[in-house]
Amino acid sequence: MRPTTTIRGIDDVDNLLSKIAPRQAKNIMRATVHGVAGEIRNDAKKSMPTDVGVMKRATKSKRRRGKPGWIRSDVVVAKDAFYWRFLEYGQGPDGVEHAMFMRAVEKFRQDMHRTFIEQFGKKWEAALKRAAKRNGN
Repeated sequence: MRPTTTIRGIDDVDNLLSKIAPRQAKNIMRATVHGVAGEIRNDAKKSMPTDVGVMKRATKSKRRRGKPGWIRSDVVVAKDAFYWRFLEYGQGPDGVEHAMFMRAVEKFRQDMHRTFIEQFGKKWEAALKRAAKRNGN
């Protein structure tokens, strides 16, 4: 028999995490935040101009060490695509304002709760599968 869990909001997430070990909860939240950063990265890549393949390859989500009690994951662009700033904050050579990262963040903000719950659900199920496999089920 497989247990089922329904997650409806951030209060449900907090309740689920309080039931498991703090270390595992921290790892699940780290993975969730990194998954959200990955979605923002993917949305930004979709709105990048098609002729800047270097910038698409150089855009990554990266876990960072934050303050104690804070979990952090950033979307970064490698140094070989330095020109991302010109496209983001100004006009590109085609005279069009691109602002791909700002658009991706705004899209995330509009649907933040759904994205967070969706990412948390994926990470939670993966953690449950790993625990079941470890226990021989």
